[in-house]
Amino acid sequence: MKVLKPVAKLAIRSALIVFGVSFFVLFLNWQNFFSRPETMFYDNRMVVTADSHRPSDEIAVVLVDQSSIDWGNQEKGWGWPWRRSVYGDIVRFFNLGEAASVTFDILFTEPSVFGVEDDEFFATACQEYGRVVQTVYLDQSQNIRSGWQQSVALPAFVADDKGFCDDPLLFPIESIASAAAVVGNITSSSDSDGSIRRAAAYKQFDSYYVPSLGIAPLFASNEEVPLPQNEPTEGRLLRFQPAIESYVPYSAAQILQSYEAVLQGHEPLLEPEMFQGMHVFFGLYAPGLFDICTTPVSAVYPGVGVHITQLDNYLQDSFLQAVPSYITVLLVILFATLGAVPLSVAEVFKLKKFNVLITIIIFVVCIGLFIFLSYGMFSAGIVLPMMPPLVSIILGFALAFIVSYMQEGRQKRYLKSAFRQYLSPVVIEDLIANPERLSLGGARRHISIFFSDVQGFTTISENLEPEALTSLLNDYLSAMTDIILESGGTIDKYEGDAVIAFWNAPVDQPDHARRALEAAVACQKKLEEMRSELQTRAGRPFYMRIGLNTGDAIVGNMGSRSRFDYTMLGDSVNLAARLEGLNKQFGTYCMCSQTAKEEAEAAGTQLCFRELARAAVVGKKEAVTVYEPMLPQEYEAKKTVFEVFDSALKLFYEGDFLEAGNRFSLIKDLDAPAANYEKKCQNFAVCAPDMENWQGIWVATSK
Repeated sequence: MKVLKPVAKLAIRSALIVFGVSFFVLFLNWQNFFSRPETMFYDNRMVVTADSHRPSDEIAVVLVDQSSIDWGNQEKGWGWPWRRSVYGDIVRFFNLGEAASVTFDILFTEPSVFGVEDDEFFATACQEYGRVVQTVYLDQSQNIRSGWQQSVALPAFVADDKGFCDDPLLFPIESIASAAAVVGNITSSSDSDGSIRRAAAYKQFDSYYVPSLGIAPLFASNEEVPLPQNEPTEGRLLRFQPAIESYVPYSAAQILQSYEAVLQGHEPLLEPEMFQGMHVFFGLYAPGLFDICTTPVSAVYPGVGVHITQLDNYLQDSFLQAVPSYITVLLVILFATLGAVPLSVAEVFKLKKFNVLITIIIFVVCIGLFIFLSYGMFSAGIVLPMMPPLVSIILGFALAFIVSYMQEGRQKRYLKSAFRQYLSPVVIEDLIANPERLSLGGARRHISIFFSDVQGFTTISENLEPEALTSLLNDYLSAMTDIILESGGTIDKYEGDAVIAFWNAPVDQPDHARRALEAAVACQKKLEEMRSELQTRAGRPFYMRIGLNTGDAIVGNMGSRSRFDYTMLGDSVNLAARLEGLNKQFGTYCMCSQTAKEEAEAAGTQLCFRELARAAVVGKKEAVTVYEPMLPQEYEAKKTVFEVFDSALKLFYEGDFLEAGNRFSLIKDLDAPAANYEKKCQNFAVCAPDMENWQGIWVATSK
């Protein structure tokens, strides 16, 4: 039940965040707030995937480009505009080739300047072919309605009792209109940014339904038109080719030269039969002649390209399809969940200190996969919304982070304030990330232990007023504590002037022995700097003794359920305390066990060590070898003294107390341990120990 309660709480919190974010994002989407960036994503996907679809082989493009105009002017003496009989020759060429249809993206709204005969020649060619599509322009204010009436024969389409319709209808002149199989509307609907992304199959004008220029060729060729019964009124999304050149356009000059060669019995540039069964679009492409529109693939896309694209999409059934609204809703909820939930999951599984990293990884992976999926589905013809899901995951994470910070900020600040005097910042962060460690219980850890005590502190305390004593003690303990915490140590407790600390718990520190010994030497160095001031305030010499040991101990929260301490228990802890007291018998101020020395050296410490004794502390039967750690420069300064001491210590271990005492006496005025050893040797010379069982052990007589 204790586990289920926080899980349920986090689940409710996440659910509220997901609901709030989803509602907000869907509201913004409903208000078209994301329309601009969404179209940018849409256009980019169109550009990236445009080359992945081949243009239809059933479409041919013939363009009056600048080279065609130059050819007509230089070879035929034609000025611009050309005679309409020229267009009649083009129609007859495709009639010979049995093309499926020919569509003119040109408005013939005025009689030819070359006379009625010119219009009649063009109209006759169209009439004979029977599959020509002419262009009509409908004002964009007219409404598109669903449904389709296949009364596309010209008279029913445009005529009434009053004749041809007036503005807003721009219609070909009567002779050309009458000869057309179908007329097609060239009016295109653009989005708010002016770009054309979709096209309607037809446009209602009064009681008539006029097909778009891209669909009209299908009616002209009497093909079955695959129009849905409920096509969206705004039209269907077009899949564009990168450029109109994707359809390999032919120049009008090539067609006319080929038709002339066929009439003369010569070999044509282009065989009419190569266009058999193809829908041919004829348009203007010379500079200044053709209309330009904006599409997802280009800001200067030829208008005829839009109509060609629509026909291509119908022939290959390659229109793009936007997903239903409910898919957008599901994506928004899913991505809001992906943004909000990982923080809670990290808390449940005690991964809190990695929660931001985990969420960022999930964020990046989800965004990457979604973008990859959206481009892949776009290529397959499915358009996924991009902005709502992306905004959802960002807001979900941001809101979850803010709520988490607000709920847990006080606890973090409290822990930092309460424990910063006892624990290193690293340890505090570990407790914040793992608050369960504040519960009762312990675990076996391999740690390095530090005990310190001020020499003669009882006398100091007796001679000072409480306020002065407190100030003195606080200054001293603050300095020592700063060094211990900076090294990553954990302050176990203060007992008056004594400081008890350890390393490698609760945070793992593989080099804990090195940290502990170097911190101890640093504390002695700092005290040396402060000694003059502290002695003046204390009224007597101010020295500190330190004992250090490395070994296994039980570390954890000990006490009652309402009040407990994070502390340590075990023989290793007791040994460190005994080593602190053992300093008295040797006249030293810092002593460590052999285990602490060896592990510190293995971790790469630069400290130097002198062996002091094989000591049996109070309460321990087995002896331990103890050392005095020091800085390299201190060791070098007394190296000669230490060499004499080492030789004397070896004699002491061998039981030659007389010779050992003589050598210790040589340096007793320079080295406190040597002076104490000399006294020990003198005592053994008078009252020798049991030499049969002698192992060179210094037996401690007090704590």
